[in-house]
Amino acid sequence: MTGRAAAAAALLLCAGCLSSSTPMPKTWMVSPGNVKPPAVPSPGAFSVTRQGALTVSAPFDSTSFIVRRADGSVARDPYNVFASPPSALLRASVRARLEADGRFGRIVPQASSASADVQVEVLVRDLSLDCSAAERRTTRAAVSIDVLRASRGARTVILSGDGSGTSDAGSGDYSAAFSQAFDTALANALHALKAQTPPPSRPRGVAPNPLETTPKGE
Repeated sequence: MTGRAAAAAALLLCAGCLSSSTPMPKTWMVSPGNVKPPAVPSPGAFSVTRQGALTVSAPFDSTSFIVRRADGSVARDPYNVFASPPSALLRASVRARLEADGRFGRIVPQASSASADVQVEVLVRDLSLDCSAAERRTTRAAVSIDVLRASRGARTVILSGDGSGTSDAGSGDYSAAFSQAFDTALANALHALKAQTPPPSRPRGVAPNPLETTPKGE
C-alpha cells in the first residue's frame, strides 16, 4: 500500500467508514465553580431572590458542542455533547454564584410560591468551543444578567450586567473547561451590576446602599 493510500485508509477509519459501529459521543457536564459565601456575610441588598428564566441563544442551545472554526464558520460536534440541554444544565452554576455573591439573600427556584424582593434572569449569549487557532482549543462563555423588581404588574429591570469568560481546553477535560469559562462569565457579570447604576449622592451620615458595594469573597 502506498503512503497516499495508507493515509486515505486512515482518514476513512477515523471517520467511521470502515467500522460497523458509530463511536458513542462523550457526555460532559457544566458544574458550579468552587465558590463559597464569605465567612462573615455582609447585610444583603435583598432578603429573598427568585432565580428566574435562563435563556440560551441559538445556536448555543443545543446539546451538541458548537465549534468555532478558523474560516469563521461553526459546526456541531457529534462526538462531544452536554449531559442536558444548556438551559437546564447551567442553572446550578447560576444559583451557586448568586448564593456566594452576598447581595441576594436566600435563593428560591422559579416555581417557588415564596415572596421575593427581586428576580434574576440570565441570557447566555455564547457557549462554544473555539478551535479557530491552530493547535489550540478554548471554551468560551458570555452572559447577560438582569435583576428585576419582583412586584405585581410590569417588572422593572433595576440592575443589569454583562460578563464573559474563557478557559484552556487543551487537556481535553471539557467539563472542567466549560465550568470555568461559564463561572468566570457569571462572576464578571455580577461584578458589573454595580457599574450599571451610578451611586446617588448621599447626605453625610447616611449608610450606603448595599447595591453599591462590591460583593466580597470573589
